[in-house]
Formats: sequence, C-alpha cells, structure tokens
Amino acid sequence: MPNIALNVRDLSYSLNGRQLLNRINISFGAGQLHVLLGPNGAGKSTLLKQIMSSSHLSGQVDFWATPKTAWQGETFAKQVAFLPQSSGLTFAFTVREVVEMGATPLQASQAQIAALADEQLQQWDIIHLANRPYPILSGGEKQRVHMARISLQLAQTDPTHAIMLLDEPTSALDITHQHYTLQRCRALADRGMTVILVLHDLNLASRYADRLYFLKQGEMVLTGTPWQCFNSEQVESIYQYPLTVIQHPEHTCPLIVT
Repeated sequence: MPNIALNVRDLSYSLNGRQLLNRINISFGAGQLHVLLGPNGAGKSTLLKQIMSSSHLSGQVDFWATPKTAWQGETFAKQVAFLPQSSGLTFAFTVREVVEMGATPLQASQAQIAALADEQLQQWDIIHLANRPYPILSGGEKQRVHMARISLQLAQTDPTHAIMLLDEPTSALDITHQHYTLQRCRALADRGMTVILVLHDLNLASRYADRLYFLKQGEMVLTGTPWQCFNSEQVESIYQYPLTVIQHPEHTCPLIVT
C-alpha cells in the first residue's frame, strides 16, 4: 500500500440547499494516477474544488497527514498545483510568459526560470507556440499551455512530495494530444508524483489510471483498479447506459464498448 498523499474525511458540501457532496471518504496513494469519473453533475469538479478550498464546513482534507488549513500558502503552492476546467486570461501575454507564471512560488533566478520554462514548453509540445500571444490560441493549445505552467510550478519540488489536480485536462484536445497529455501524466506518476484528474472518457481512464473513483449524485459509489471497476453491471448502473467490457486487444486494460 503506497503512502497516502491526500486524505479526504467525511467531506460534504451543499449550495443553495442542494447537497453536492455527501460524506466523501477517500484516500489517494502517493505516486499513482487517480481518475475521478461519473455522469454530468455527479460532483467530480466540486470535489476537486472542495479539496482545494481553504475551509471546509463539513469534513477535513489532509495533505501528507497535515490539514489543508495548517499549510502556509507558498509552501503549499510549491507542492500542490490545481488546474480548473477553464482559466480566464485575456491579456496579450506570450505563451512563454504564461508558462513562466508558474514560477511565482519558486526561489529561482530569471535564467533558471527561463530554462525551466523551455523544458516544460518542450515536454508539453508547445515550444513552437512560445512567442505567440496566448489569447489567439485554440482551446486545446491553451490547455497545454496551462499544463506546462502548473508543471513549472512543481518543477523544483521532489515529485514524491508533489500533487497535481486536473479538472478535465483533455476536454478540448484532439485524440493525439489526449493521449500525449495522459502519457505525460502517467510519466509524472511513475516518477512519484500524485496525479488526480477528472475524465469523461472511460477508455482513457482504463488505459492510464492506477485507481478509479466513480461518483454519482454527490456520493462515491465505486472505487478500485480498472479491472476491479469495469464490469458491465457496475458501470451500467452508474451511467444508466448499456456497456460491454472486453479485454483490450493491445493493452492490458479493459476496453469499454458502447
């Protein structure tokens, strides 16, 4: 059993009288790729936002056994990065400048930051966009820029003490960059980083994740490895849609057929 990087205990959340999360209890092992799944409105994005919240009216969130409320801001920012579904940025910064914004919590010289930015621009396949104005990019290109930015944020931290939380990081990407992004996330987890992300594509989750977490109507209803979770009866009951699960012909993971 890996060390626990993030522990959520009895976390509930309501808004305008509607229960969005109901007593969520979950532990995320360090150095693994974790994927949150479930129908629209199940509570996936809300769970990530509440994990990152500075206060919790109900329940507790611990990062490396320390409550979120006990962390100092700069220390926390060096070890935990969060990318929401959309990042509002309208000023005409270049792509390089946006990526370098990830260096804000770091104690590094301008030369070191430039070198780290170059590395992330290469790793996220956006080096050719480095001098382009950010606002004119496509949605998928913007997503990759922000992936590079938060990767730079964690660049000077031992990956075994870093957590990356991503809300639908592949939503605007073409199929090539969907796999490219998840391969990068898989590589970060293999280096010891704890990666937690929201996905809608069951087959992407099956192929890349170590652990899956299914939410439905604000409750955690199924957790486990892809092979433990993906049997037709369980998944059908969550999505209310007929599915068939078979062995992938090329990879050692389940393949979900609709």
